[in-house]
Amino acid sequence: MSLPPIGLEDAFGIAGIGRWEFSVEARRLVIDEPCRLLFDISEGEMDLQDAVRTRVIEEDRERVFEALDSAVSEGDLYDEVFRITLPSGEQRWIRGVGKYRAQAGQRKVIGVSFDITSEQELLAERELHLAEMNHRIKNLFALVSAMISSAARASETKEEMLDELRGRVTALDRAHSLMLRTDSTQPVALGGLLERVLAPARAEQTILLSGPEVMIPARALTSLALILHEWVTNSAKYGALRSVDGQINVTWEPYENGVHLTWKEQVPDYDAAAEQGFGSRLILASAMQLRAEKERRYEDGWLIIDMKLPLDGY
Repeated sequence: MSLPPIGLEDAFGIAGIGRWEFSVEARRLVIDEPCRLLFDISEGEMDLQDAVRTRVIEEDRERVFEALDSAVSEGDLYDEVFRITLPSGEQRWIRGVGKYRAQAGQRKVIGVSFDITSEQELLAERELHLAEMNHRIKNLFALVSAMISSAARASETKEEMLDELRGRVTALDRAHSLMLRTDSTQPVALGGLLERVLAPARAEQTILLSGPEVMIPARALTSLALILHEWVTNSAKYGALRSVDGQINVTWEPYENGVHLTWKEQVPDYDAAAEQGFGSRLILASAMQLRAEKERRYEDGWLIIDMKLPLDGY
């Protein structure tokens, strides 16, 4: 069963493609109804060339009309992408394609214009994602390089160095896996990050997480994951995670433009000197990157770490 034929004018109208014709000598522009709708030009606007010109944003205007003149003088194909602002304030991306034609002493450029706003927005979003990915990869390489150098200086054996690096690279992997679940530029829930970082160390110990939903900006995720990993590592070496009946309480609450995170764990025989080394330097460097304020204290068998993390400026 064949479909009935459809006229060219109907096809253009359905597709939202507007047709236009520019007469060179008369400097006169003629447009069809889909083109009027595309540029939101009312029937009362008689000077169509001026109506179109004023809608093309100033940044693009000179280029667009120089290209039209070039199509006439050189006989070139006219093909331009530009932005317009409608009387309502809405902005659209338009592509105009035309061809010079001379007949019976009349010089004209005939062409079509159509809306490519959705394509341009998709392109801009993709470029933003690529820039974000490039930024993150550069930071990641710099961080891994620093980790290797510091671990080499701090470790006495190759095996010790490998253990140190393996744990930290795994922490980075967990943080980036969270971002890959959805849009890598979108924030990640703090509770989900804590669950992911603590999961490998969890056995019979009591680990309590409590706090409202707080979203961590994607650019802060790597540094925060490294800090949390170091806290978990220290706990496994010197604190609550050494013992099957150990306990860790992690709470958080919003404050002004950030989040106040408190890590509290049972450490009956706390030795501050035992935790000094590359890990403590990594925590300090990561906290500086996050512009975080951190306080550490020991009270009645509990190690308490308070950290205030700003969430703006990323």
